[in-house]
Amino acid sequence: MTNSSSLVLLLLLTVGASSFQPISFVPRTSSSQLSSGGKGFGAPPPAPKPPKKEEESKEVTKATVKASPAPELNVGQQSLMEMRRQKAEERDIELRKVKELRETDIQIAEAPAAIPEKVAQRMGQRMLPFVGLPLFLGLGSFVGFWYFATYKDMEFQPVTVAVTTIGLLVVGLLGITYSIFSTSWDEDRDSEGLGIEEAKKNLGNIKEGLGRSRENAIMREKMATLSEREIERAIDDLDRRDARKEKNEEQQ
Repeated sequence: MTNSSSLVLLLLLTVGASSFQPISFVPRTSSSQLSSGGKGFGAPPPAPKPPKKEEESKEVTKATVKASPAPELNVGQQSLMEMRRQKAEERDIELRKVKELRETDIQIAEAPAAIPEKVAQRMGQRMLPFVGLPLFLGLGSFVGFWYFATYKDMEFQPVTVAVTTIGLLVVGLLGITYSIFSTSWDEDRDSEGLGIEEAKKNLGNIKEGLGRSRENAIMREKMATLSEREIERAIDDLDRRDARKEKNEEQQ
């Protein structure tokens, strides 16, 4: 009896084990994953790549924009740029004059202007004929008039005597001026003959010097309105611009 009941129990256990099936758990999908996946399920499809032709057209457009020339200026803009350029050039010219004037002042302060000894000796040598001869003739004419009037009983009008004597004295005074101008002012070069060409050259230098003196006076008035620091800064800027210009010319 006991054996039969055990056998029945064993058969029941065997049948129950064969009919048992394990339960499989499916992971739950979140609503965000379902919404990102589109209408269906699974991973979202990759974004489509832009076609190569569109990328090439964009690159060509960028290159065209970079290589496109600057827009042309109208007549008013060109005139304005030309006026600004002229104003800048005039200002640079004035700054160069200021620079030269300052350098000249420094040179004069270091070595005061004086007539070289050789030039002074030449002037003295030229004064002997151009000054001494008219003075000698003036005095001689006065003595001659007196001699002929006293010992030869010749009569001369006082006006004649005065005009002759004073005229020769004036020629002698003019000879001083001509002797100075007809002398070469260069120590290493002497004047030739009467010195007419040398006198013309020196007169031209005097006129140029007078004109430069007037310009320097006007320039000094303008400099008086500026401080020393502003003048030095403007000159430094001019030197830098000139250096850049020379460098660009050498590179070209």
